[in-house]
Order: sequence, then structure tokens, then C-alpha cells
Amino acid sequence: MFITKKHVSRRTFVRGSLGAAVALPFMDAMIPALSAAPSSPFHFGAVYFPCGVWPDTWHPDKEGSDFEFKPVMQPLEPFRNQLVTVSKMKAPWGSSVHLGASSAFLNGLGPANSRTDGKSDAFGKIESKKTVDQFIADQVGGDTPLRSIEVGTEDMGTAVGACDGFACTFFNTLAWRDDTNPLPVGINPRVTFERMFGETDSKERRFARLKEKQSLLDSVTEETSKLKRSLGAPDRAILDEYLGNIRDVEKQLERMESRLGTITGNPEAPVGLPEAFDDHMTITYNLMHLAYQGDISRVFTFMTGHEASDRAYTHIGIPEQHHTISHHGNDPEKLAKYAKIATYQIQKFADFCEKLKATKEGDGTLLDHTALYWGSGMSNGNAHDRNNPPAVVVGGACGRMKGNRHIVAKDTPTANLLLALAHLGGAEIENLPASTGRIDL
Repeated sequence: MFITKKHVSRRTFVRGSLGAAVALPFMDAMIPALSAAPSSPFHFGAVYFPCGVWPDTWHPDKEGSDFEFKPVMQPLEPFRNQLVTVSKMKAPWGSSVHLGASSAFLNGLGPANSRTDGKSDAFGKIESKKTVDQFIADQVGGDTPLRSIEVGTEDMGTAVGACDGFACTFFNTLAWRDDTNPLPVGINPRVTFERMFGETDSKERRFARLKEKQSLLDSVTEETSKLKRSLGAPDRAILDEYLGNIRDVEKQLERMESRLGTITGNPEAPVGLPEAFDDHMTITYNLMHLAYQGDISRVFTFMTGHEASDRAYTHIGIPEQHHTISHHGNDPEKLAKYAKIATYQIQKFADFCEKLKATKEGDGTLLDHTALYWGSGMSNGNAHDRNNPPAVVVGGACGRMKGNRHIVAKDTPTANLLLALAHLGGAEIENLPASTGRIDL
């Protein structure tokens, strides 16, 4: 018997000039001859939306399966069979009206030593609790180049009083590696791209590539051509799709940078932030798609905006600040705008889910092997209400989650959902600091 199948290591990198290193997508050639196909890795992502969602526009009326989608969640209906939404939970209040919402999103607690009366002795301390994404990363990170990726679109800055008297780290962080090590979000897509594909410890080489406008893929052309000659037709198609996605992201970055004209010669800050918020959202989701497709990282968190965000959504016809609109005072016009902002964000999330669904991986798709948690730390932003926040989990989760469900978890702390997400990701932790049990996903 002749065995001709060639084996390519899952950790093969195509390397080029100026520090470029391109991880490869999963291909048939990575399965050794005569061996069973390896199971696809579990992926986890958490997406945070600030200032809440009006419950009447989000939560289904019917419990269980075959519920009717409300307007804001409507863009996710195509993923019904891989979707679970949870209502009637209670998010923790935390130490301030906005700080507690985002800082507790992934650990159910927020800053250490916070009290429910709105006062705290945690001022000045950089201390919280390890977040669920990091428990999952412990289990699924393996030998991926990046154990987890933390991204966002804005930060609080350093203005005095901007962060409710707390260190702004709490507003700029969803993920905590442990009780004292926050993982603040990176808001510059170019820096994220270079971190994923470049030598992040070499500022000179990174800036040299930017200055010469050299494409990452151009720098690895010779190596990828050699690799393609050793692959079968299906694997060449997979590789071409992946490289095409990298090229698309590069072009997106180049267009944004061309508009801004921000390459200044400073390697510490290669470019500025995208001029258009919609571009920023799109490129960030595209980067997370590449992170999954190339197995660069299996875990990410995405803060779409910080709490009390002053961002305007002029591109969808809302010139007022998001935070201002969230204090709608039950005004019908403001409520309509409040829902429109949330619907826009859900549509961007749905677009990302669709990209994962369209990307083949092993015996299924990326979405089949992923659990994505989208939510907020409050419901009605007008009252900073912590009761009944929006929460939805989308993805096949490697067959570990049954979809098409609306779970009513009356007065259950959000930490119980986080504990369930940890178990989906293989982290068999017994409890979280604020959990009282585990929701059945």
C-alpha cells in the first residue's frame, strides 16, 4: 500500500520579510495519513454593547422554542437554530451607575470590594476577578500565537472625573487575566493587525513595512507559492480564501489610512483610528474572523463602546450622543433612536456570524465550532436598570449547545450564565464569585 498524503503541521507559519508571519487555516493536509480527522477547536467571543437595550424591543414574549424575534434581535433570526437568548436575569449594580455595567460583564462582579449601596472602598485599586473568557482561554488556547485578543473602538482617556473617580482601566477593560491583571482593549485596528501577523517586538520593522506600503502578502509570496504546489485542490481553495481575506483587510486599512493621512513616522503609533465608525466596526470584526480562521487566537472580547459613550451614530441618522439617547425619558422619538442604535450593532454582529457560517473548518464551519456572547450590563439605560439585560449566545459551540431557545431565568444573576459559558468552553469551574448556580445551555 502506498501512502502519499503529505502532512502539514497545524502550527506551520509562512514567513516573509520585515517580520511577517502568516499562520495557516485548517486544511486536509494537516491531517496525517491514515489518522482520524481531529476535532475542530472551540472558539469563544464576547461582544459588549454599552448603555443597555430597551427590553420591549429585545426579549421575546414566548418562552422556549420557536419564539418570535423582537425588532432589535431580528437580524439574528437566520441563526435561530444555533441561538439561545436569556431574559429576566439581574446584572450586578457595582460601584457606579455605568462602571458596574461593563466591568462586571464577564465576571459578574466588577471592581473588588464594591458595595451594592453605590459606595466602595475600591477607589484607586486595580483589582477585580478573573473573567470567563480567560477561564475558557486556559482550556482552548493551546499553542495559538495569541492566547486571547481584546479589542474595542474607543477609550475613556485620562480626563479627571471621566471615570467616576475610578482608574479608567476599569472602563477600558472587559477581560481580567486574574484578580490584579486587567487586559485593556486595543482600539487601533492597525496595531491589532500587526500584532496578529507581525513581529510585535520590532517597531522598526513594523514601521518600515508601513512606510514602504508593503503588503503583508506580497512579502510572503514566494513561500505561499511553494506551499500551494504541495497542496491538493480543496486545500488550495481554502488557502486562497484565507489569503484573500487577509488582502481584503489590508485594503480596508489602507483606505482608512489614506483618508486620514496619519502615517507620521512614529513607530509607537503607526496610524490613527478609522475616521468612520462603521469602518472601525467592520475592520474589527474582520480581524476577529481572521484570528479564528488562521487559528491565531480562539478567544476574543470586543467592547463596541465604553459606558456613558459620547459617540454619535450620524451614519445611521442619529447625531445625538449614544449616552444622551439612552436617557430617553420615555420620549417616543428618543426610544426609536435608542432601538435603532442597538439594531445597527446587532446587524454588524449578525454580519460577523454570517462570515463565520460561510467559512469551512474541518467537518463544519467556524460558526459550528464557536460560542459568541453578545450583551450589555443593563437593560433600560434611562434608569441604569440592571434587571433584564439583553443576552444572546450564538453558535454551534462544537455541538455542546441546543439552539432555538428563549430561557426565562427570573432574578438569576448574570454570573450564572457566565458559569454556563465557561462550561461550554470546557472550563469546569465550580462557581464564580457572584454565581448561585448554572443556567442550562
